Amino acid sequence: MNKIMNAVFHQSKYLLIGIFLFSTPIISIADEQPEHLSNFLKDLETFSAAFEQISLNQFGEELEKSVGVMHIRRPGMFHWAYWEPYVQYLISDGVNLWIYDEDLEQVTIRDISNVIEDSPAAILGGEIDIDAHYVVINLDTTDGNDWVEMTPRDVESQYSSIQLGFKDSQLYSMILLDHLGQTTVIKLLDMKRNNALNIELFQFTVPEGVDVIDSRQ
Repeated sequence: MNKIMNAVFHQSKYLLIGIFLFSTPIISIADEQPEHLSNFLKDLETFSAAFEQISLNQFGEELEKSVGVMHIRRPGMFHWAYWEPYVQYLISDGVNLWIYDEDLEQVTIRDISNVIEDSPAAILGGEIDIDAHYVVINLDTTDGNDWVEMTPRDVESQYSSIQLGFKDSQLYSMILLDHLGQTTVIKLLDMKRNNALNIELFQFTVPEGVDVIDSRQ
């Protein structure tokens, strides 16, 4: 996904980071939900990982490959950084979302409550009622991952399908399919669960000389 998420994930194409809506109802971990997803979300406070991301067009041809790191602190905080092929940051303190494009020397500020409710970041970092937003089913085990598919109930959601790959209830992979037939594959590396994360990681100071687009109301 190129340029930070369509309201976050399309403009960066990017999840977790995403992706990211954290001010919705309490998360539901119902008995009927797939065990791998329920176990991963249970007692989750923070999550960090490096990632490799590949974007594919509808023909399976590679559009872009990027790498970076992500940090999530529940409820509602995330730090999603792309290092290659260009530098971009998506940072939220749970109220504000900063989207910083280093090459463009531009920062966009949004109200997090107005963007990306149906996104992977909402699942990982938010407090949404999963059953209210998704139809969740188990898929077959492939490539060593136990796969869970989440289909948004909202037909206008950016993604037609979100697939999460687990090993021993640890999240290893995400596959995002959009309505244009494009696919984003995210592989996580060096995962850390409930590690100590400084609150300053989820705040952003606008660099001097950078253009600011403040879209908050």
